[in-house]
Amino acid sequence: MLKLDHIKGKLITTSAVLLSAVAMNGYAATATFDPASGIVDLPVVEVLNGASSSFYSAKLQLVNGNQLKLIAADPVSATQGQRNVFDSSTAAVHVPSIAVGSDNFYAKLRLVPGSGPLSFTLEQLVSNEFQGCPSFAVPGSTPGSCLLSGEIKTDITLTKNINWILSGGVYIGGDNTESATITINPGTKIFGQQGADYLWIRRGSKIMAEGTPDNPIVMSGSGQLAAGEWGGLVISGNAPVNGCNEGVAVCEIPNEAIPSEFFGGNNPADNSGVIKYVQILFAGFAVRPDEELNGLTLNGVGSGTVIDFVHVHAGLDDGIEMFGGTAQMKHLVLTHIGDDSLDWGSGWTGRAQFVVVFQSPNDGDRGIEADNNEKNNNLLPRAKPILSNMTFIGSPVATEGILLRRGTGANIWNSVITGFPTCITIDGAATYENAGFPGSLSGELTMVNSFVQCANNFIDGTGATFTVADWFLSQSGNRAENPLLNSVFPAAGSPLIGGGAAVNDPFFDSVDYVGAFKDANDDWVSEWIHKFF
Repeated sequence: MLKLDHIKGKLITTSAVLLSAVAMNGYAATATFDPASGIVDLPVVEVLNGASSSFYSAKLQLVNGNQLKLIAADPVSATQGQRNVFDSSTAAVHVPSIAVGSDNFYAKLRLVPGSGPLSFTLEQLVSNEFQGCPSFAVPGSTPGSCLLSGEIKTDITLTKNINWILSGGVYIGGDNTESATITINPGTKIFGQQGADYLWIRRGSKIMAEGTPDNPIVMSGSGQLAAGEWGGLVISGNAPVNGCNEGVAVCEIPNEAIPSEFFGGNNPADNSGVIKYVQILFAGFAVRPDEELNGLTLNGVGSGTVIDFVHVHAGLDDGIEMFGGTAQMKHLVLTHIGDDSLDWGSGWTGRAQFVVVFQSPNDGDRGIEADNNEKNNNLLPRAKPILSNMTFIGSPVATEGILLRRGTGANIWNSVITGFPTCITIDGAATYENAGFPGSLSGELTMVNSFVQCANNFIDGTGATFTVADWFLSQSGNRAENPLLNSVFPAAGSPLIGGGAAVNDPFFDSVDYVGAFKDANDDWVSEWIHKFF
C-alpha cells in the first residue's frame, strides 16, 4: 500500500496547492489538497446506498502520516457530472481527478473498518495520463493502448489512462491454482479487437471491477456498432451446479463454448469479486456454430460475488446466462439482446432484483429462457432462483417473455411483462410436475404480484397438467391487464405503483411496487448506462 507521508512529500515539492479548476490535461479536478494544512477538500461527494444516494461537501485531514480523517461533511444538492464517490457497499472512495501542477491523478481511498470519526487509507494514486504499458501487457497498435493476452497469474490493475485491448482469450489465474485478482478502475475501457477475444476469470481468482455512476467501466467491441464484435466476460466459480452423474460428491462440468474450462464446486458462498457500474457492449461471438459466448457468462458463480448495476447491450447470444451456481444480482439492464436476455440452467439457485429487459424491434428471442438441466430435467440441485421487480418490454419479433421448461423451479415476484407475442409459457412434464396444481402449488414454481399484457398472455407447452392461465391467475396479486407504462417507467395512475409485496428474503430490498422502478422519478439508469435509444 502506498504511504501517504511519501506522497505528501511529493505533492509539496510538486505544487504548493492542488488546482481546483480544470487541469492542463483537460481533466476537471474534483478535489484539492493543501500541503500546508494537510487538508483534502472534496467539494462534492456522492454517497451511494444501493440505488439511492446523498451528496455532501467534505474535508479530510492528513493524520499520522498515512491516514485521512473526516473532519467535516455538509449536505449539498444532488448533481451529475464528474464528482467524488463513496460506495458504502465496497468501503471505497473514488476521486477521479486530483490535479498537481500540470499532472493529474486518480485516487482511491479505503475506509478503515470501525473508525470513528471515519478514517481512510490511500489505496491507489495513479496518473490520469498515459505513461506506457505495464509489464503484464505490450503496446497496442494505437497510441495509448496496451494489449492483454494469454494467462495472467499475478494481481494486476487496469487503469483509465490506457485503452486496454484483449488479444484472444485472456485468462485470470489458473483453475483453482495460481489465483490472481484483476482490479479495474472506474472509467476504464476494455476492447476486444475481433470476435474471439474475451476476458475469463477462472475458479479461485477474482475480478474487482468497481465503476461509479459518473465513471462506469466499459467493455466493448472495437467498432461498437454490431453484436458479436468480441466474446464477452466469463466468470467461473466453485458454487454447486448440476450436470454430473448421480452420486458424484462434487460436480464439476465443462463450459459449453470452451470445453477445456471447468466450473462448479461445493461452496455456495464462493466469491469471484465485484462487478459494479459496468457496461458490456456488442459481445457474443460464436466460437463454433450454435456455441456463442454471452455478454456475461456466470459459470457456477457463488453468492459472495457482488453483481450490481450492469448493462449488457447488443449481445449476439444471451445477455446474462447462469450455468448453475448461486449468483445474486441487482440493477440489471439488458437491451437489444439477440437471443435471450436472461438465461439459466444447470441448477441456478441465485437471486435477482430490479431487472430491465428492453428488446430491439428487429431482433431478440425471450426475456427469460429457464431450464433446470437439458438432459435430465430432474437433476439436483434443481434450478430455483428468486426473482423480483422485473420489467420486460418485448417486440413483435420476439418469441415470449418468459419460458419455464426442463424441470426448472422459480419464485417470481413483482414483475411486469408486456409487448411480446406471448407473455408466459410453461413447458415439459417435469416442469408441470414440479409446480403442483393451481390451488395446491408446491411452492417450487410460483409467480405473485405480477402483470402481463401480450398478444397471447399464456401458452401451455408439452406435458401440460394445468393451464398457464389458471396457474397465473390463481396466485395472489396477479393481473392480466394494461400496466400503463411510459417507456420502462410506470405512468401516473399505473396499477404497478403500490401493487407489489415485499419478498421475505434478506437479499431483497423491501418495496411495494411492481417492476424495476417505483415511478418516473426512480430513474436509477439515467447516467451510467450505454445510451441505446
